[in-house]
Amino acid sequence: ELSASTSPQRVYLSACNMATGQKDSPSCGVSAQSLQKELEAVQERQLRDDVDIPVAGIPLSASLPAALSANGPSALAHALAGTIASIVSELVLFPVDTVKIILQTAPPGEAMGFLGTVNRVVRERGVAGLYNGLRTSLLKEGVHSFNFWCWHTTIFTHFSKGDNSKTSPGKRLLLNLCAKQLNWLCTVPFEVVASVNQMDPKSPGFFVTAMALYKQGGLGQFYRGLGLSLLLASNPAIMNTLITSFLRIAAVVKMSFFGYDYDDAREHSSGLIGFVATVAKFVATVATYPLIRAKVLQQAGAAGSRGQSPIEIWRGIIAAEGWPGLYRGLLAVSYKTMLWNGLMMGIKSALGPPRSATPPPTPPPIAPAVYWMSREPFHDDLAAEKLDEILRFLQRDSRSSADEKIAQRVHAVESQLTGVSEQMTEIRGLLRELVVKNQRAQNGAIPQA
Repeated sequence: ELSASTSPQRVYLSACNMATGQKDSPSCGVSAQSLQKELEAVQERQLRDDVDIPVAGIPLSASLPAALSANGPSALAHALAGTIASIVSELVLFPVDTVKIILQTAPPGEAMGFLGTVNRVVRERGVAGLYNGLRTSLLKEGVHSFNFWCWHTTIFTHFSKGDNSKTSPGKRLLLNLCAKQLNWLCTVPFEVVASVNQMDPKSPGFFVTAMALYKQGGLGQFYRGLGLSLLLASNPAIMNTLITSFLRIAAVVKMSFFGYDYDDAREHSSGLIGFVATVAKFVATVATYPLIRAKVLQQAGAAGSRGQSPIEIWRGIIAAEGWPGLYRGLLAVSYKTMLWNGLMMGIKSALGPPRSATPPPTPPPIAPAVYWMSREPFHDDLAAEKLDEILRFLQRDSRSSADEKIAQRVHAVESQLTGVSEQMTEIRGLLRELVVKNQRAQNGAIPQA
């Protein structure tokens, strides 16, 4: 068990053991000496710049439970941040949602468009009519969002490496679909009660509306439209999958054109996440809007659609309004869902834990070198200094030996030259005597000895 006084190296090695499932693993692909140097450099920078620098994904200033958590932030942290963001977004954009539901459930001859519907609601009910059923919708959205983020975080924690591009798009789509379907199973009754309460001009409230629905058809009334809701789980599944893919593209653009490194490129701002969520939601809404409208008609029980299957509802819409009728209210839905999800994801990103970053790719294993002689190379500064000293001594010794050899050769040459000089002097004396003798012989006089 680690304590606050545990060394950073031991913290890192313990985290590696937790991540790899190994006990007393010497390192996670990093030598102990390299790790020690990295930790010392990071600590020096942290003290100098007063910043929190993570080493191998572990912030040095983080608490040990959070730093060593293999699963990242808890599901509760994500759920609370998502719930707050959803309630704020619902409060801001609720008038658009009111207009959207009125447009989707209006009879074919009474559809007036987005702005026309706004004018009619304000004229008939006043500005407060745009906020009809607000409390019920806030309750529904809070329960719905909290439940979804709990399922989402739990599923991705246990069945994937995190909601990032390390997980394949197909697997992300499947996991997001499962999370949303489980969410609908838990929260469809709140959705039905909120829709009916919002459609009622009197807006009697959540519990009064729930009792009225129960008296009409029992518990089954709370689950009408469940089949379509489960099919429509594909909408947020597509959106969440596209968000991760779009953020990966944004990271690549940052690294390719703006010079960001791998870690900085994946630190996305709340504004970027909100914009990406808006684009992703628009794509998902266009792809699934006929299902969305059929679900709203089923849940609200409008236009005689109660108890009808989605195909029967679509046939009635096409017969009364033509094929464009399947997309009636798309503009209002797009306004609401795009702005709502963009605002919600931006606020959640600002309040909650950061999105899990895609870990860098694992480098390919390097085959260990085979040493046929001696021992494996090692890094030791002291040994290097000693070796340099030995080399300098050997070089100095070799230079002195060469000087001695040259001196000996010079001395030998000088000795030989001295001998030659003596011999030349001797030869010169002999030649002089020979000349003298020849001269005397010619003159007929022999000098006295």
